Amino acid sequence: MKSGRASLRDHKARGSTATVSIHVRAVAQMFNSLDPSPFWDRDLDRDAAQFIEGEFSDKLSADIWHLHVYAQEGVSLAAHLQAALETYYERLATSERRALREHFWMAQLALLGGVLIFLISMGARRLAYSAWGVLPIALDEGLIILAWLALWRPAEALLYEWVPLHRRRRLYERLAGIRVSVLPYSKAPGSDARDSPAAGVQPETSREH
Repeated sequence: MKSGRASLRDHKARGSTATVSIHVRAVAQMFNSLDPSPFWDRDLDRDAAQFIEGEFSDKLSADIWHLHVYAQEGVSLAAHLQAALETYYERLATSERRALREHFWMAQLALLGGVLIFLISMGARRLAYSAWGVLPIALDEGLIILAWLALWRPAEALLYEWVPLHRRRRLYERLAGIRVSVLPYSKAPGSDARDSPAAGVQPETSREH
């Protein structure tokens, strides 16, 4: 997508509906121009996708999400944009679900390895005390530290590191169900039919109601 000035407005309706509005010159700008797939199966333009994700990530409490795209050209691509957005974010959601499963699988394997190292370290410490009665401080503390470090990293992965993956998966799942409307630029709130929106999707203003 070409860089340029665009008017972006974010509206939050009463109740549990959130709406984000994007102004572009042509609906085709919403798609990845390098993707040879038909419009309905094409990836979104990365700038547009990042803007959509950033805006809706602040509106997780809303039950229904609407995306309004105001354009001068390509209004007939509305159905293709809806299908492309659903397909694009369902693919991302599937990828995040797979990443989450792999994360837990690897974390569980790491935990098993950590438990094994913990038992070996503490067992070696006990055997050394039984055999020699006393251990050098460096060796004694080293075995204790090794034992607990072996558990710390897997525990961190199981307790905390899955959260960003879960949040992204949830965001993509919700974006896959977004409702898209493509409207003529002249119908945009506060627009002048004589004005032409610039190419590109870049945030200008953000307002909530």
